[in-house]
Amino acid sequence: MIGAELDAPVDLDRYPIHDEATAEALAGPLARAFASRGVAELPGLVPPQTVGRMVAECEAIAGTGHHSEVTNSVYLDRPDPTLGDGDPGSVAVRSSLRAVAADCIPTHHALRRLYEWPPLRAFVGRILGVERLHPYADPLGALNVAEMGPGDELGWHFDQSDFVTSLSIRPAGDGGEFEVVAGLRRPADERPDEVRAVLDGDTDRVERLPFESGTLLVFAGRHSLHRVTPVRVGPSRLVGLLAFDTRPDTDSSDRLKLVRYGRTGPRDTGPPATTGRTSRGQEGDGAA
Repeated sequence: MIGAELDAPVDLDRYPIHDEATAEALAGPLARAFASRGVAELPGLVPPQTVGRMVAECEAIAGTGHHSEVTNSVYLDRPDPTLGDGDPGSVAVRSSLRAVAADCIPTHHALRRLYEWPPLRAFVGRILGVERLHPYADPLGALNVAEMGPGDELGWHFDQSDFVTSLSIRPAGDGGEFEVVAGLRRPADERPDEVRAVLDGDTDRVERLPFESGTLLVFAGRHSLHRVTPVRVGPSRLVGLLAFDTRPDTDSSDRLKLVRYGRTGPRDTGPPATTGRTSRGQEGDGAA
């Protein structure tokens, strides 16, 4: 891809994904890992000097973010106590974080340059085994910075999305670990007893994925129970969320926008709407 290597936001010596032939070879093992475990990791995709720039840029715009705290079930709906104590859908889990919307991330920021770099989107598509990926049409949710400070966490949950693409930018000083039980449920088997066991503290199948700055993670959270443990000590945990979809013109629901960003449109508009069409794709939190 002519010119793709100029000012590239990734380590092309380690990941020459701008070249079609090498991209195909690199994607093979990652595609197999994603198909078997629902997790594909690209450690060091973004080099340290670029990560350092991202940290400074994220801190500069963090004040534009919206902090939300919600209580859901592991299925991202309201806990239903009528289901009975043994049903995981009756258990309340807490999630708390600050999200910086896409319209607050300037065009010159390194994270946006990564998101809009065509070879990256094509490479993620290779990992997923799809011919073409599209950027989100959501002007707020296409690209986010998720910041978690002391007291923030993401409780155990399954995503409502087919996949999430995230970039580790900075770990918390203490806490903020990403834990997952890969493939816990299946389309024809929700395995509620096993889900409830994890909620009750069973750690036999819990895996803790390392949080290394500059690592890109492609994660299928629909069938894997996962969480981010409470952040205990700063600095805050910073993650970039890059929203792609297999269909063009995918948007988020107004309900999701209102909860995550405190608004449904540009910052200079009036009071936010509370209804809107539902989206597919990254309706989960995605802040892995």
